[in-house]
Amino acid sequence: MSHPSLPAELFRNGLLAFEGILAGQMGRSASAAEAEARKIMEGMMPGFGQALDVYLADQRDIIETIKLGNLVKKDGGYASWYSGPRIATGEWPAYRRILSTKLPEVGVQGVDDSTTRILSRCANPKEPGDRRKGLVIGYVQSGKTANYAGLIAKAVDAGYRIVIVLAGMYTNLRAQTQLRLETDLNVNDAKDKNGVAWSLLTGRDTDMAPNNSVGFISSSTNVAIMIVKKHEKRLANVARFLRDIPDETLRNRAVLIIDDESDQATPNTLSDRDLVSTINERIRSIWKEVPTGTYVAYTATPFANMFIDPNDPEDLYPEDFAMVLPRPEGYMGADSFFDVDQDADHAEDEPIYALSHVIDLAEAQSLVPGKDIDNFDPDITPSLDDAIRWFIIATAIRQIRTRKSRHSSMLLHTSHRVAAHQRLKDAVASFTEDLALRRDDEENRFKAVFEEETSRAAHLRGEEMLPSWTAVWDQVRDIIGRLTVKIDNGQSDDRLVYPDDSPQFVIAIGGGTLSRGLTLEGLVVSYFLRTSNTYDTLLQMGRWFGFRPHYQDLARVWVGPGLLEDYSHLARVEREIRAEVAVLEAEGKTPRELAVRVRTHPGRLQITSAGKMTNAMIVHAGLSGSRRQTIYLDRSASGAAEAQMAARAFIEAVRSRGATHLLHDPNGKSSRASQMFAGLQNEEVVDFLRHYWVASDPWLQADKMSTWLENHGSTVTWNLVLVSGPRKRGSFAYAPGVEVGLVSRAPLQEEYWNPDRLGGEVPEGSDVINIRALMSGADSILDLEILAANGVLVDPAGLLTDTDTNRIESVRATRKSLAPDTGTILLYAVDKDSQPLAKSKTRREMNAPEHLIGLGVIFPHAETEEQGEFVAADVQPPVVDDEPSENASWQDTEGDYTHPEGE
Repeated sequence: MSHPSLPAELFRNGLLAFEGILAGQMGRSASAAEAEARKIMEGMMPGFGQALDVYLADQRDIIETIKLGNLVKKDGGYASWYSGPRIATGEWPAYRRILSTKLPEVGVQGVDDSTTRILSRCANPKEPGDRRKGLVIGYVQSGKTANYAGLIAKAVDAGYRIVIVLAGMYTNLRAQTQLRLETDLNVNDAKDKNGVAWSLLTGRDTDMAPNNSVGFISSSTNVAIMIVKKHEKRLANVARFLRDIPDETLRNRAVLIIDDESDQATPNTLSDRDLVSTINERIRSIWKEVPTGTYVAYTATPFANMFIDPNDPEDLYPEDFAMVLPRPEGYMGADSFFDVDQDADHAEDEPIYALSHVIDLAEAQSLVPGKDIDNFDPDITPSLDDAIRWFIIATAIRQIRTRKSRHSSMLLHTSHRVAAHQRLKDAVASFTEDLALRRDDEENRFKAVFEEETSRAAHLRGEEMLPSWTAVWDQVRDIIGRLTVKIDNGQSDDRLVYPDDSPQFVIAIGGGTLSRGLTLEGLVVSYFLRTSNTYDTLLQMGRWFGFRPHYQDLARVWVGPGLLEDYSHLARVEREIRAEVAVLEAEGKTPRELAVRVRTHPGRLQITSAGKMTNAMIVHAGLSGSRRQTIYLDRSASGAAEAQMAARAFIEAVRSRGATHLLHDPNGKSSRASQMFAGLQNEEVVDFLRHYWVASDPWLQADKMSTWLENHGSTVTWNLVLVSGPRKRGSFAYAPGVEVGLVSRAPLQEEYWNPDRLGGEVPEGSDVINIRALMSGADSILDLEILAANGVLVDPAGLLTDTDTNRIESVRATRKSLAPDTGTILLYAVDKDSQPLAKSKTRREMNAPEHLIGLGVIFPHAETEEQGEFVAADVQPPVVDDEPSENASWQDTEGDYTHPEGE
């Protein structure tokens, strides 16, 4: 480090001092911070500025990473060329300082680490001709924008010179992204700073213009950046811009394409493989113009991206890499609001209802317009009344905790129909205005809601204070008069705006624009009736996911009947996808080599729209080692009798042929004296399923089970476990000498689930109930424990003792090691007089005429399963959605961007 104006050692010390001064320039723009630091250092060390310029020029000529080249590895992946930022000045250090004012240090470090991982898999900007496509999976409302802003900053420091951000399909979302990147990356400052000069080709109110000068790209220090809506004309303008750049220049100006909300519109949505949808074609045309660069798809719902045709090199399948962003500290996702693991050990503790309410079916129907929109006249129902009052109370508590007024929002999403939004707004506005006028008479009603809700999620409160009602009421009285009700949809002219200097207390009513991408500041309460038949749309509509600093215990969501079950399934799907992609990355494999599997829904939900699954010829069921259970039971006299008859015939059949009969506790000292028959054959299991009614789950139907066993389980055997509950509850006899204790499984109250979601045929005269969970965690290895206790199974490594029965992965590993070729059938005799716990607010008495029989199944491990084909369950026609058509021409109201005169 030798420079003409300063000795090397002196310059090193000066550079350290310069970095320290920069770090202390919080809240200033990057250029202002650097200018001030230079001024201070020049005063302390004359000649430092000139030495710094020489140093930075040297750094730009060196690849600031471990350069391993662009050689393809044997496994098809690429060698890394980037190991992280190397200098204290640049776009990344400047952005990192801004990020540190918004996130705790652990959050900033998380962005730093993940963006280094992502950039290391992107194309090397110093290698002309290097092109790569990848996928980054985040969480809904989790800070993906902050992450890709960091990726842009590091990419520019490393040599990328053209940045294209595809910012969704909505004008307001594009504008929000534009404002965010302008502010965080300081791209409005066109002066040469940190060795680069930004040139912004889009504006806050104006998208990409048809004609743009490209002369500035001739300078290697200039960086073009554009934030573009996914609209066919705007995307065509981007392709035209790239075509206008001379070939040799463009080859040496690496392009970074960030596709935000990449699962929306980008994948081809036309069902004919020979056709290409408009937006997909336009983005393809942009990528085709890129000789050197990277396409990075960002999304929280990657289902559609995974089903892009991997055999079409011109399409946008993420063939080179897929990565998962770490779950940020303090983030509340689907598994915070909804139950992921259905486990009878904790079922009646109802943690799922700490933050979630289920709206009564009759109330839900009254708030959703029918076909005759002209006669839609919504009222404020009891649950909506509670939700609005809790929104005001929670806002007050948060203000007291933080000692300042902040933006606070409530989401009210009942319909996609624009005409319904105004009618609902009128009703809500009238209600809140009436509250303000009568506030002195409303204290008791507000206090009742306060007392009810503050006790629900106390476990999430941590060290946060719970103020007294007197203090809360003082704040509530003030907030009531400051509420605003806004509509945000494709046609509204009074959209959501959150000025920095004017805290908003807003109830936001809307449809599509509130379903994806758009952030509602300080979202406390969501009242949500909208549904969808696809995973991605449902997850994206969960605007309540995100960060809730100082109010995790105050966040609430009211959802329509059946949605708790849908979101619980999706939370599990999310967890599994992230685990698969993490393994893919850890093993150095690419999505081109090993496709990511997606768990299917046992009932009505599709993974994504049918048009986006044209290339999903094979979807693996992933049944190997999985646990499935019946949560829907027929409580009618005929249903209970048929289930008992099927179970008794099953046991009689296996006993008559001499199946090994074992007891869990021969001495009768245990309260769980379960019994087991070992060595059952596939045909015996299938025959039982032909006589036992199972709702919803296709893989517990006899035909599907038979097909799976033919493909993957021709050599397996089964254990039949008769699970016993406490003897004090009473007993049930399957056969003479085969008696077990009853188990208690109180059903959900009718308003907490929707029978319409059952799917399949329901027996005539049935009375179906939902118990939410049948199996306990320890039941997953109960058969192995019985075998070990009877000396039949040897467990020298003590796996049974060490297994964490609360974790699916741990159970699967144990079973694979000790009994890989063994499946398990578990039968439960459910007490007809099952009672809910005293503290339960969601359960009711069973009150059945006869004891019920519940079924659990643990599938054996199947080495060959990945060659099998999954047969999807029949689904209902897609729900009409309010997402715009793929060309989105009706909502393009923005003008073309023109540079200010003289620029």
